[in-house]
Amino acid sequence: MEKKQSTTGKNNKKKIFGNTALQLNDVDASCMVGGIVEKGFSDKPVLGPVAPPRPSVLHFPVARHRSEGPHWSPVNSKMGVEEGDGDSEDDEAVMDFDVVKPYAKPIVRKNKKDMNFSKRVEMEVDENRETMRTSVRKNSSNQLRHRTKPVLANLKNEQESVLDSNDMEIDVIPKSPAVDIREEQVPVSLESEIDAENRARLQGMSTEEIAQAQDEIMGRLDPALLQVLKRRGEEKLKKERTSSSDNKDRKPSPSSHTAMPHVTAANTSNHTRSDGLVPISGQAKGKLWNAWSERVEAVRGLRFSSDGTVVGNSLQQMPQVNLAERDYLRTEGDPGAAGYTLKEAVSLTRSLIAGQRDLALVLLSNVLNKALQNIHQNHVQITRQDANKVDRSVDWEAIWAYALGPEPELVLALRMCLDDNHKSVVRTCAKVIYYVLSCDVNENFFVVSQKLAPIHKDTFTAPVFRSKPEIDVGFLHGGFWKYNAKPSNVLALDEDIIDDEIEGKRTIQDDIFVAGQDFAAGLVRMGILPALCYLLESDPTAALEEYILSILIAIARHSPKCANAIMICERLLQTVVSRFIAKDNIEIQPSKIKSVRLLKVLAQSDRKRCFDFIKNGSFQTLTWHLYQPTSFLDNWVKSGKEKCRLSSALIVEQLRFWKVCIQHGYCVSYFSEIFPYLCLWLNPPMLEKLIENGVLCEFASISKEAYLVLEALARRLPNLFAQKHHRNQISEDSGDDADFWSWSHVGPMVEIALKWIVWKNDPSVCNLFDREERISGHLVSQDLSVTSLLWVYSAVLHMLSRVLERVIPDDTVHLHESSSLVPWLPEFVPKVGLEIIKSGFVGIDSNAGCSFIEKLCNLRQQGDYETSLATVCCLHGLLGIIINIDKLITLARAGVQTLPQNNISSREEKILKDGILEGSLVELRSAKNIFVKLVASEWHLVQSIEKFGRGGPAPGVGVGWGASGGGYWSGTVLLAQADARFLTDLIETLKIVPDFDIHTEEEMMFIILAINSSLGVCVTAGPTDGTFMKKAINSLLDVSVLKYLDICIRRFLSSRGAKLFNWDDKEEDYLLLSRTLASHFSNRWLSVKKKLEDSDSKNISYSKSLKKGKSSLNTIYEDIDTSGITSQDLVAEWAHQRLPLPVCWFLSPVSTLCDSKTAGLKKSSKLQDLMQDPGDFLVVARAGLFFLLGIEALVSFLPAGIHSPVKSVPLVWKLHSLSVLLLVGMGVLEEEKSRVSYEALQDLYGNLLHQARSSTLLSEPRNKNNLEILAFESEIHGTYSTFIETLVEQFSAVSYGDLIYGRQVAVYLHRCVEAPVRLAAWNTLTNSRVLELLPPLENCFTDAEGYLEPVEDNSDILLVYVKSWTSGALDRAASRGSLAYTLVLHHLSAFIFESYTGDKLLLRNKLSRSLLQDFSSKQHHEAMMLNLIQYSKPSASQTIKQEDGAPAGTAIAKRLELLIEACEGSSSLLNAVERLKSSLKISQL
Repeated sequence: MEKKQSTTGKNNKKKIFGNTALQLNDVDASCMVGGIVEKGFSDKPVLGPVAPPRPSVLHFPVARHRSEGPHWSPVNSKMGVEEGDGDSEDDEAVMDFDVVKPYAKPIVRKNKKDMNFSKRVEMEVDENRETMRTSVRKNSSNQLRHRTKPVLANLKNEQESVLDSNDMEIDVIPKSPAVDIREEQVPVSLESEIDAENRARLQGMSTEEIAQAQDEIMGRLDPALLQVLKRRGEEKLKKERTSSSDNKDRKPSPSSHTAMPHVTAANTSNHTRSDGLVPISGQAKGKLWNAWSERVEAVRGLRFSSDGTVVGNSLQQMPQVNLAERDYLRTEGDPGAAGYTLKEAVSLTRSLIAGQRDLALVLLSNVLNKALQNIHQNHVQITRQDANKVDRSVDWEAIWAYALGPEPELVLALRMCLDDNHKSVVRTCAKVIYYVLSCDVNENFFVVSQKLAPIHKDTFTAPVFRSKPEIDVGFLHGGFWKYNAKPSNVLALDEDIIDDEIEGKRTIQDDIFVAGQDFAAGLVRMGILPALCYLLESDPTAALEEYILSILIAIARHSPKCANAIMICERLLQTVVSRFIAKDNIEIQPSKIKSVRLLKVLAQSDRKRCFDFIKNGSFQTLTWHLYQPTSFLDNWVKSGKEKCRLSSALIVEQLRFWKVCIQHGYCVSYFSEIFPYLCLWLNPPMLEKLIENGVLCEFASISKEAYLVLEALARRLPNLFAQKHHRNQISEDSGDDADFWSWSHVGPMVEIALKWIVWKNDPSVCNLFDREERISGHLVSQDLSVTSLLWVYSAVLHMLSRVLERVIPDDTVHLHESSSLVPWLPEFVPKVGLEIIKSGFVGIDSNAGCSFIEKLCNLRQQGDYETSLATVCCLHGLLGIIINIDKLITLARAGVQTLPQNNISSREEKILKDGILEGSLVELRSAKNIFVKLVASEWHLVQSIEKFGRGGPAPGVGVGWGASGGGYWSGTVLLAQADARFLTDLIETLKIVPDFDIHTEEEMMFIILAINSSLGVCVTAGPTDGTFMKKAINSLLDVSVLKYLDICIRRFLSSRGAKLFNWDDKEEDYLLLSRTLASHFSNRWLSVKKKLEDSDSKNISYSKSLKKGKSSLNTIYEDIDTSGITSQDLVAEWAHQRLPLPVCWFLSPVSTLCDSKTAGLKKSSKLQDLMQDPGDFLVVARAGLFFLLGIEALVSFLPAGIHSPVKSVPLVWKLHSLSVLLLVGMGVLEEEKSRVSYEALQDLYGNLLHQARSSTLLSEPRNKNNLEILAFESEIHGTYSTFIETLVEQFSAVSYGDLIYGRQVAVYLHRCVEAPVRLAAWNTLTNSRVLELLPPLENCFTDAEGYLEPVEDNSDILLVYVKSWTSGALDRAASRGSLAYTLVLHHLSAFIFESYTGDKLLLRNKLSRSLLQDFSSKQHHEAMMLNLIQYSKPSASQTIKQEDGAPAGTAIAKRLELLIEACEGSSSLLNAVERLKSSLKISQL
């Protein structure tokens, strides 16, 4: 690497730019932070404005020290020139703009034809990037070709280097209203030139000359052609008027001054976009994508003030104050406009003046902060009307997406500013990164999620997108999630394999490319971690240290790769721990809290990492506060509210760190040492004192976390009656070094927990809950005290439930099995049950008049978000206690009874003996009904989040990846998933279909609602809910539910007068159905991809490939395998799994052509291979048909207003799934039960199609000629024609004219199917010569009018109709009365004889001549031609209907006249018409 040397006056020092540090004397070094010259520029003051720096082609450096910072150099500097001569005469000439100031005009931003999102996603890098560069070069050359010379043309040579250094084009054409229009030269098309010439000639003609010319033209032209031309002119004028009126009525939008590119739907449907978005299909989705693109593009023109508010657009002017100082700070737009655009602010971060850099970063931080807050406050579900609001005043979602997108290159500016030598700039830069990574918002989400005891897993925050579906899964959506940025592209190369050759191949553009896919990954790739390490070593301010630690936490939460990057970053974690020790041990600072949280997050994601923290003493160092005695509550309260808040936050984080270690199997033995210091927090407090001092929430936080630690310890308990077996099992799962908790500690812990159960009846606590219930009923702001206590009770109940669970033998399958009986019960088991009953948690509370369950249900319906979440967790823990105690009492009945012998007849002990579940059955059923309705109203919120094939529209880890309301990272989704988990366990306990006989309609409706909500649970579950998802599927596929679905099917078919099933399934048949579907759904949806290679060997092979000179962004293919969703780590990845499921997940049994275990794992699948080896497809498909028909019949009985996942699946997907079944042949239709189910589904979907068509005609009567509801090609796949070709080939090969098969193929000729699919289906049927195998029109499964109306007007389809006629492909179809012949007769007759529009005149004549020529050469087509002439619509009589009161013969005569007119004087064709006349006379005799 070359070195740059320079010297100054007296001080003979060398500045070396490269990988070596700057060599400075002591005086200069004391004036700099990190010893870096400002931005690499000369120390000599600059007299005029200096051009922005230009990055080198070298890779972005890893700033081990900031003296080795970015390779920036002055634009016109020369290598080897002494510093004193650095400012040459040429440079001074370039910067001397004083002479031309009077001529300066505002610089107009260039008119961008397209906004490229292509840098945001995983894509085919080489092809797409080269295509993008080529298009950019073409666009720029075309724009420059039509530009005028700049006013300051004499400065062209001097300014050339300055303009080139910015890599931008400056459009000097003034576009403001004050500028003379004559200066603008617009490229003129040939059509406009001809029009201008004609208008000029008309202006020179008199009125008589114009009239004479018009008469002459009319005399020469054919009258029919004149009508066509007149009609075209009228339509053109009408379009111009409507467009002009739209422009007048349209409200001014922020983007009205710019020419925004139009992103067409074709561009998004033909290939995978390069911004990570899977192409959206469907006309409605295409409109959404176009609207979203326009919203993002509109952000270009928005200007922001320093506080982040929008001050207007580029047309609004600000007072002409200090414009001379601002002119050269702008890179686009009008320098006089108010505020800064985002791109201008990013460019301003490269200013030579530190204050301006700081100002730009302050503006960016405020804009991002406002965007965060506004996005987070939105609702999760955004309607289509909201999505199309491009002209809203401030669209913060679009602002967020644009700021993190590739165009402003914000990531590069932030990485540069982090190496600045001004502390204020570095601090503000860290603040911007803090907001970009949404550190505060994400941590708030995780703080709440960690309170949920049933979940002991967090999720990584790296943005993901769905993989494209293939034919082996029937193109069904819901593929595996994939990281936006490949993990192999995140980390920089290891230092030991870096050499000059490889280092030169990594460029800044590669780093920016990765950052466009994933903002956080791009920062890590650019070497942010060593830079943050150096800042920590430089003794930063408290604010900067907090920002740095928050950024590190966000990066640790991003992905396993980023967490590993923190671990391997030299000296980083050692610095964090050492600064924790170096600070005052007594005073608690926020940075200490974040230091503990950082190590806890890192330990969560890897068990070995957790062990390393314990081994090197980091865990002990960061948790020493747990050993600090706090024996009296008064001492803690008197320390002050602020100190209580900080100490509470620190102890909570330390307890969570300890809990993580316990969950990994470590530090269990620390309990004996820490327990004495936790007694204060484990016991109920003096409530009045805490409320008086305002520290109840802080105390409750510690108590809640302490009981969650006890719950984690209870998980480490060996089973009481199978300790040896369980110890061996845990050893296999957790490793040989895992610890176990001892049962000797359990008794005292249960005794302390029961104090909280009894404390619930304390008058102060009762008053608090009663007041909360009254407040909730009146919609007043709720008290956080009750919410805090609810979280404590949730933790206590879950801890007791977990302890009781460990008493139940592991081999318990059924309660009546003799091998599962317990020999004795611990004393605390009945004691817990009695206290639960006495304290009013179940049953009627004598003090309150209702049970605690009812109170919690009321709070859930009326409370706010966090209160509702706490109540659901309390209900979940209480349900677990009830179930476990009942199991233990039942198992112990045959053994020794340990129930107290005194007061045997007490009410509590009687309830305990009979079963708590039985005693609280009424309350639990009421809770079940409440949560059934809640889940039914919440599942669609989760489904509305995924857009464009990804979880959020913007890359990065912020606010649910830019989704409205936080998307998957919102409290709305967290609450919906908590409701779904509780309902799953409640349904598993109470069963969907009760054991008793069903008599009333109300009870049957409850069952229907429960099944519908179970389907909603399946589409609500997230990546951490695999266990609950399996429970929900098993409940849905229970034998009792399948029997009830059979009842619904029979009831549904009888209500429609359809053919009923004529078989009676046995118990074994239902059991086989249940097992088949459960195995399929588990393998198809709950499997995860795992790499077979370990990470170390992969890194070695990756390094070797780089040494060979391969690009660092090449695709790395990996071996994959599947297994269930089980992981020893405590953090789940979104990638490599499929949850949340798509709403159409239940169609998979009839859509998956391959083995369920390998579904979606192949890069590409050949349809022929799948057809030759269907495997267990037929068995699964037969079970899937029954299940699909059952749930379709069930949802038909749902009351209005209830959301159903089954109803929300588009009809096009359901019809497509039925077609997929037939790709493997007739196997499904050969089995009687499957054939009846298939036919019933066809009739059902045909009726739904008729209803959809009718409702569309009623709601949109203007679009009656365009009813393409079934958009197979747009919705399913862009190459759907290939699928149809294969389906028709199978139809012709194996169907032998089967009616059911033929009805399914015929649906693709329906008028509600989009034209390209209808055309492909007809061509394939014609080429295969199987048109005659289609059923008659009356046998199709939808109404006949849907095939016939509206009349076909697509020229391509009409031409292929005539081609099939003339080629003889319709001959046998005519003799058999096939649907194909009826369609051709109807549409050709209507178009030729009833279509009089001039624009279709030429096509009508062409079709008529072709038919007449065919008739003249083929005598056997005479009957077909006569049928065409005499054809009438099926709704009319069999003879020609009378038109305008004329007899039928007159109507036929008119049709013959039209044929004669179409002959255009051809004698042979006229003879053919005469023959037709003769034949018609003979037929009428």
